[in-house]
Order: sequence, then C-alpha cells, then structure tokens
Amino acid sequence: MIAGADLKNRYTVEDYPLDSGGMGQVFRAHDRDLDRPVVVKQLRKEFLAADMVERFKREARLTARMDHPGVPVVYDIGTHEGIPYLVLQPVKGTNLADLVEEQGALPVAWVAAIGAQISCVLLAAYRLGLVHRDIKPSNVMLGTNGAVKVLDFGLAVAYGDDRYSRITQSGQILGTPGYMAPEQLLAQRPTHRTDLYGLGALLFELITGAPPFDEDNPALLYDIQLNQPPEPPSRARPDLPAVLEDLVLSLLAKAPSDRPADAGEVYDTLAGLATELPPMPGVVDPDTDATQAYSSIIGRVSPAPIVGISRPTPPPDPTQTADRARRLLADGHTDSALQAFENALRGDVLQPADEITLRRQFADALDRAGQHRPAASQWRRLAMLAARKDGPDSGQEFEFRLRTARAHAALGERDRALTVLQRLLTDRVRVDGPGDAAVLALRHEITALTEAPETPSADH
Repeated sequence: MIAGADLKNRYTVEDYPLDSGGMGQVFRAHDRDLDRPVVVKQLRKEFLAADMVERFKREARLTARMDHPGVPVVYDIGTHEGIPYLVLQPVKGTNLADLVEEQGALPVAWVAAIGAQISCVLLAAYRLGLVHRDIKPSNVMLGTNGAVKVLDFGLAVAYGDDRYSRITQSGQILGTPGYMAPEQLLAQRPTHRTDLYGLGALLFELITGAPPFDEDNPALLYDIQLNQPPEPPSRARPDLPAVLEDLVLSLLAKAPSDRPADAGEVYDTLAGLATELPPMPGVVDPDTDATQAYSSIIGRVSPAPIVGISRPTPPPDPTQTADRARRLLADGHTDSALQAFENALRGDVLQPADEITLRRQFADALDRAGQHRPAASQWRRLAMLAARKDGPDSGQEFEFRLRTARAHAALGERDRALTVLQRLLTDRVRVDGPGDAAVLALRHEITALTEAPETPSADH
C-alpha cells in the first residue's frame, strides 16, 4: 500500500487518505528534495485491470498537457508495489459539492465567476482536442483565493487519438449519473459540447442548491435525462437574471447542436455577471494574495497583437458599419455582411450604447439570414448588456429577451422559447401591470406558440 510509504526515496506519504472517490485514493505527501507539500493520487486496488491502469496513466498525460492555471500541475508519475500513482500540485480550498452542501445556493455573482473560470479550462481543453467527460461539482475546487481548479481527467478523451480513446469505445457508459450528457448515456462519441452539458448541470446546482435531475433510481434518472427538460432554475431562485437562466437551459439541451457553440460563448455571458463578488467567509480569503494580484494585471492585457508603433485605431462607427453590412446583405453577400459585423464587434473599443446598436444590427442580420442559433446567442448577450447599462427591467432588456425567445421558436425549440416568454411575462406584469398593451401582446404570443403544431428542432 502507498499509505505511509517512501516513494522514490523522495516523497513521504501520510498514513490516511484525503479522498477515495473515483478510481483513486488521494494522500497528502511531502517532497523532501524540494521541501514542498504535494498530493499523491494512487489507483485503487479494485481498478488494477489493464484497461484501468492505462486510463490512470492517460490521466497523467492528459493533465500534463493542460498547461493552464485552472488545472493542477502534474509533478511526477511512478509505480509502487505494482500500483501506479501521480504526484500532483496540492489545491487549498473546497470542492463545489461540499461548498453547496455547506452554503446552499450560491450568490449569482459567484455562480458566474466559478462558471466563467471552468469555461476557460474547457476552452483550453477544446483547443487541445480534449473532452473531460466528468464535469461535476465534486471535480471542481474553489481555492481560498477564489480561483477554480478542474480535477480528475481520468475519463478524458482526445479527439482522433486511438491511444486515448480505444479503451473507452466498448459501449460502456462512463461518467456520473445526473451530470452525463444524453450522448454519454447513449454511449455515443463525446464532443466539446458534452462538457458544456456537465457545466450546465453544475451551474444549475450552484444556483438552486440541488442537481437538475434528482432521482435515486439510475434507470429512472437516465429516462428523465433523455426525455424530460429540467425545471427552470428561476422556480427555485426568482431573483435569477433571465440571461443566466437561459444560458443554463441552453447548456442542458438534449441535442449537442442546441447547446452553445463552445466554452468561449459561455464565458462571454458569465463574465459579464461576475461582478461585485460578495464575501464568502471561511471559503474565500478576503485578503488579496500574490496570485490574485498577478492575475488582475494579466487580465488587463489586450489579446490583440501589437505590431510596431502606431496611433490607436479609432472605434468603428456603428452606424456606418451597419449601413455597409446592410448594403452587403441587399447585394446578396450575406457572409461578408456578417463578417463585417463580427470584425466591428471585436475588442473592447465600443461604448456600451454603440455596442448595443451594432450588436442589435448583427442579431437582426443573423435572423434574416436564417442563422437563428447564433442570433439567439446575440440577443441573450444584448439582454445582458441592456441590463448592465440601464438596469434590469428596462424596455430594451425586455425587447431583447423577446427576440431571444423568437429565435428559439424559429429553431423549433418551443419549450425553450415558452420558458423564456413565461419568465418575461412575469417580469412585464410586475413592472407594467396586467393590462399593459405589451403584456397583452405577450400573452397572445404565448398562446399562439402554445397552440401551434410542434416542429422538429433544427439548426440553420
């Protein structure tokens, strides 16, 4: 056994494990050569079959490839008495499963901050061609400095690499019930959007204090996940921003194509909500540490390349850009028009009002071009921008939420569109009263959509 062992004449392992979840046991240890604390993860004896040993070693290779601050560093790998182990960077903090158990539902700002950081890790994994396949609260640590680390790449796969995927192609279901995407339950090939589903389930739990699908019977749980939509989280959290609820429900879509395109899109939404983080005593240290100070400076660096010395480029005129894009659309150059909008929206040079004007034109153009999926994403972002600029419940925010619902209806996603519309109706009645003309029109639209024949969900 590795407990209490001296590994490689270098690592002194403590007698009792910190954790025994998944395939391994985790122990505190001390690296005598470098005089530093480490963590040793050992494969449990019951998983010593050849395929499990290979999977454990693969975890070391994949985690080592993830050169990202949101993933623990792999220091070493070895074998003790025929049992493989990893030596890892220790993480001080609380896993999210324990955090929810202790704190219940988290403040919206912290939900967004945690989710945005996980999105960054998933985006880095995506760029390496990796799918984690087991995103869940117990596999994410919140450090005492507020930083997130994603753990346990033991089920990860690499796109198109038989060395990593061969041992998981036998039709076995790998993952954690309640957090696995429907395609995992059906033993289909996972993609980057598979991890987005797990992120959606995790965010739902942080928001409500409970998982989206809570059933003890595995067979019933699988059936619910495959065939029933989750309850809107706003039923447990009436104060939940509409843009966050819509994002979570999109992440939990049954079909991968109905989820956001990638983790970058998820990050864009969550980052805008991760503001004014309230204190979490006993969880996050209020004093700024060296890592926080370092990261705050890195976050100010522009991602755009700097070539030579030149005068700053003036912000694009949103009216001129929209006019040019409209002319391109009128001439039948749809792709060029949409690219013109995307180019103008890059970077952080636009003032809030100008960004709303330009992004609205972009969303309109996407809808007219029949590209309702990216249009819905843009309308969601516009609702968030309007709420940030003018406060919640502004006329613009209501309009953009309505357009989000219409985009989903155009995609054949009636249930999702109705969820957005019902939440919008509740807010409009609260603000404008039940007899307001806009409220009556919204009721009529909900009735018409409810009575319309259901059409298959489709991407355009």
